[in-house]
Amino acid sequence: MATKKRLSLAWLLLLMCFLQPAKAQYIDYHQTTVYVGMALPRTNLSDFAEQGINVGIREVIPLRKHVSLMVSADLFRNRLSPQVHAADHQQGFSYTDIGKIYNIPIFAHLNFGFRMDRHSNFRIWTEGAMGVNFRVVTVEKGMIDQTFATDAGTVHYQGSFLTAYDQPKISFATQWGIGVTLFRRYSIGYMRYNLGKRSLTGTRIISNPHFLYDDGSEAPSDGLTAVPSLVEFNLGNLRSRYHVVRFGITF
Repeated sequence: MATKKRLSLAWLLLLMCFLQPAKAQYIDYHQTTVYVGMALPRTNLSDFAEQGINVGIREVIPLRKHVSLMVSADLFRNRLSPQVHAADHQQGFSYTDIGKIYNIPIFAHLNFGFRMDRHSNFRIWTEGAMGVNFRVVTVEKGMIDQTFATDAGTVHYQGSFLTAYDQPKISFATQWGIGVTLFRRYSIGYMRYNLGKRSLTGTRIISNPHFLYDDGSEAPSDGLTAVPSLVEFNLGNLRSRYHVVRFGITF
């Protein structure tokens, strides 16, 4: 609730700036900016993600003095946190390919900026944005080796598995940030993204499942409860929320 109030206040301030009579020097201009930064999940456990990278491109369209409309497209790439698979490791799963989370938000922004001095090349700005986010999680692969103690010896339930996540997931997204621009070309900013919340669901398939003794000979499966060969799962909601510190170049 507090986040929504802060976002509403930011939009109100930007709208007031837009409606005020313009007296200062016109400093905004058409430009295209590309940027790159480090994307840090705001909480690892609830976001299911590790730190990653953010890249993007934006187009700036001046509206009036100090106020610009921006349209941007971003790409976030983060690996799934090992915490997601903690229970799997206890059941004998080992991963060779960990899932990657790709978020692709498309935003419309309002940007308000002004120069610290009329003749300087130092500009400070703040902005708010709303848009839509597309989330994709890549396929995961690995091996399973689940052990059972029997009267005849230790039995291994083995096989390979593939986990496919349901996608794409689409959600409402917001973003706000502050920063500085130097010489109308270089910018450094801190951005805070909330890319929405959607369930993390999918299907896991175990291929070529078999039971073996320690010496590699085939073992009977009677009385053994192994992991099912096909499982549909729901890990709960994945919140895509990131802190980003990034650097941009304007062309």
